[in-house]
Amino acid sequence: MVSRMAKDYVINLYSRALQMICGSDDNKDMIKIENFQEYPLPEGAMINGVIIDEQPILDILKELKKNGIHEARTAISSGQVLVKILDVPILKKRELLQVVKDELSDISGSYEDLVYDYSVLQQHQAGAEQKGAKILCCAVERKLLNSYIELFERAGIHLKSIDIAVNALHKLTSELVNLTDKTYIISFLDANYVSSYLFENNHYTFSNRTRLFSERGTHAFTSEMNSNISQLIQFNQSKRSPYSIETAYFCGLDDEEEKVVFESIKQNLKIEALEFPDSKLIHISNAEKKKQFQLHDYVFSVGSLIRK
Repeated sequence: MVSRMAKDYVINLYSRALQMICGSDDNKDMIKIENFQEYPLPEGAMINGVIIDEQPILDILKELKKNGIHEARTAISSGQVLVKILDVPILKKRELLQVVKDELSDISGSYEDLVYDYSVLQQHQAGAEQKGAKILCCAVERKLLNSYIELFERAGIHLKSIDIAVNALHKLTSELVNLTDKTYIISFLDANYVSSYLFENNHYTFSNRTRLFSERGTHAFTSEMNSNISQLIQFNQSKRSPYSIETAYFCGLDDEEEKVVFESIKQNLKIEALEFPDSKLIHISNAEKKKQFQLHDYVFSVGSLIRK
C-alpha cells in the first residue's frame, strides 16, 4: 500500500507579499495543491528577508489562523543567509556540521550566533574517485530565525520547519523533467531585490542577490536585468564550466516588463529569456483555481512542499 502524505501549509514572507500555499507531496510524480493565496504587504514591512514592521504581517497570520491554519513551514529568502557548496566524503552528521562551520567561518566574521545546517544536493556516483556528496552549507543568525518563530507563535501558528529559498528552489527544479540536463539561470524579483540562481546540468551551483536601484519598467531597469544575467554568464565562463547557459528564466516580472526584458536579453546576451515554465508535476485540485495558478509565482513555496 502506498502511504499518502498529509497536506502541508507553507507561508513565505517577501517584500511585496505574504504567500500561502496548501498541498502535499504525495509521490515523486505529482505535487497536489489544494489552495494558494497572496496577501500584499505595505512597503517597508519586509526588507531583504528581515521583518521590519510586524503588525501587518501579524494581522494576516492571525486571519490565516482563524481560517484553520495551526502549523506551517516557511523558507527564508534573504541576503543574510550564508551559503556555500562543498564536496564532502562520507561522514557522520555531527562531523558534517563541523565541516560546515569550518567552511563558513571565513565569511561569517560580521555575523553573530549563527545556526548551521546543510542539505545534500547531489550524491556522487559509486564509481567516483571520492565517494560522498555535494552539499549546500548554510548559516543564519539565530536572531533572524527567532524573529520568524516568535511572530508566527504570536499568531498561534507553529512553524514546523524553516528552510532557505535556494534549497526549496533546488528541490523543485530537481523534480522538473523539462529542466533535466539543462544549464540555466532563474531570476526571482521581489519588489526592489533580485535573486539569481545558476544551475549547471540542472544542479544548483551559484547565486547572488542584489538590490535594484532603478524604477521598475524603465530602460535603466532593463539594463540592470541584462547586467545581472551577464555577470552570471561571465562567472560561468571564468570557471571554465563545461556547460553553457541556455536560458534565463524569470519570476516576478509583469507582462510589460517581460516583453522588453526578454527581447533585450535575447539581443544583447544571445540566450533565451523566458517566464519560468509551468509543469505537469503540479496538480491543482480546484478547477477554478487551476486557471489562476502559475508556477513562476510560487516557486519557493511549491519547493517547500517537497519532502527530501
